[in-house]
Amino acid sequence: MATLARYLVFGIALVVASCAAPQRPLAEQRPAAEPQRPGVVKRVTIAILGDAPQLYNSIGAASGSDDVAEELVNRGLVEADDTRVFLPVLAEAIPTIENGLWKLFPDGRMETTWRIKPGAEWHDGAPYTADDLVFTLRASMDPELPLVIRPAFASIESVTAPDPRTVTVRWARPFIDADKLFSREMALPLPRHLLERAAAEDKANFANLSYWTEEFVGTGPFKVKETLLGTPALLQANDRYVLGRPKIDEIELRVFADPNTLAASILSDTVDLVLGRGFDFDQAMVVESQWRGGRVETRFSGTMAIYTQLVGRTPPVIGEVQFRRALLHAVDRQQMIDVLMNGRSTIAHSFLGSNEPEYPDAESSLVRYEYDPRRAAQLIEGLGYTRGPDGIYRDAANQRLSVEIRAEQGQTEEKSSLAVADYWQQAGVGVETTVAPRQRARDLEYQYTFPAFNLRGQSSRIAAGLSNYQGSQSPYPENRWVGNNRGRYVNPELDAAIDRYVVTIPIRERVQELQTIVRLITDQLPIMNLFYSVQFTLIANRVENMVPVKGSGTAGKTWNSQLWDVK
Repeated sequence: MATLARYLVFGIALVVASCAAPQRPLAEQRPAAEPQRPGVVKRVTIAILGDAPQLYNSIGAASGSDDVAEELVNRGLVEADDTRVFLPVLAEAIPTIENGLWKLFPDGRMETTWRIKPGAEWHDGAPYTADDLVFTLRASMDPELPLVIRPAFASIESVTAPDPRTVTVRWARPFIDADKLFSREMALPLPRHLLERAAAEDKANFANLSYWTEEFVGTGPFKVKETLLGTPALLQANDRYVLGRPKIDEIELRVFADPNTLAASILSDTVDLVLGRGFDFDQAMVVESQWRGGRVETRFSGTMAIYTQLVGRTPPVIGEVQFRRALLHAVDRQQMIDVLMNGRSTIAHSFLGSNEPEYPDAESSLVRYEYDPRRAAQLIEGLGYTRGPDGIYRDAANQRLSVEIRAEQGQTEEKSSLAVADYWQQAGVGVETTVAPRQRARDLEYQYTFPAFNLRGQSSRIAAGLSNYQGSQSPYPENRWVGNNRGRYVNPELDAAIDRYVVTIPIRERVQELQTIVRLITDQLPIMNLFYSVQFTLIANRVENMVPVKGSGTAGKTWNSQLWDVK
């Protein structure tokens, strides 16, 4: 395609110009630290692009910021590895039906129990106890505190500490992710001895405590040594980390506002790792081609997708599933991947990531839409449209068939929208492309009232992805435009399947519900997925034992950081 090639070459040319200036262990194993050579400090530098990192991402405006710093200084009872498989860290075991720590009762209630590993401590040396977990959960559920309240909390009846190393949570109803409580997924533990008084007596200023910055105390492999204007700048090894003292002595965190400045630092070998949000695709490819001091690893994280407006839509025909199927058949997604993504991605037949643990169970239920312009034409003509002299379809009233596709700002989003517009126009559908202005990013009414289609990324994880399809998550003026269901799609059958899925604990029955969900979503196409988005991990050659993350979402970017070393 001429347009695809033209935009690719243009994007790479800009980046080249701007960059011209320079045996995996189990999580519960505790390896012995290597003796440190006198006077030698092992340090790595991690670059963070964009906003300053936060040390606890579930409080106030910190929510949603880069999570690399949080991972390094704070670990929960359980945490995800590089593939998003959860492993015990500060807990002796993950609750399961089989080990008796997850109990289901005949009346529909359930109970989960955790045992803390012996000797677990906070960074300041205080014992890590079940009272900390009780405090954390109660604080997280307190609507007067600025901590993120997860939907799962509504199912919790009580939390108790039978002894200093045991905590038990009673649930009013089943919830499939109950075993991920007290992790970065929800209710990441907080120190009771430092925060209890403020949580009870000074709720209005709770988010402004110096604890969240220069006085932060966590449980991770590294602890805060220096901050710069309240931003973590230097971390040091935690000698008492429950999985063993890290081999690295210090980690410097450097924040870059501009990707070109970051690229120059990488190429001059003054940065060792880029783990979180980073470059656009073309920028990463240029760095990869020029960087002799390290390597660039890729992973899938979410999908590039086209949301359909189903309330107040223009034209009305986009509400017809037959039309949406035609539009997806008209797009050569593999060619988009080959040209725009240099072949680094794969076609996304649903929102669920191919690297997610649940994908193998759902794959057989996917409805696929291969590139087939003839089939696209048959479906559109079956809706009563005929081609006009300009090649664009017209309805029975001779009205031209035309749609708007609005793209979020971003190199991949904008190029993808232009490519999709080309394919749809070749298929006989007129297209107007629009890029959402950056100054309207916080205008929720504008964001959710696009007239036809909105091209942007969506999560490929079950927990986050399903909310994009739930009727209860539809944003409207009466709920202050809150909700992830951007197209405001409503399907009672799908809503019921999702409701059953999140409360079905036995794996076999849960898989059946997931298959129903995936079949309904891919059959009805409220969102048309294009391909998996690509993110990058940049690793300097001097860094050893760093395992780049493969999974998406909360997959642990630094899950084995206690084993990192430098040459």
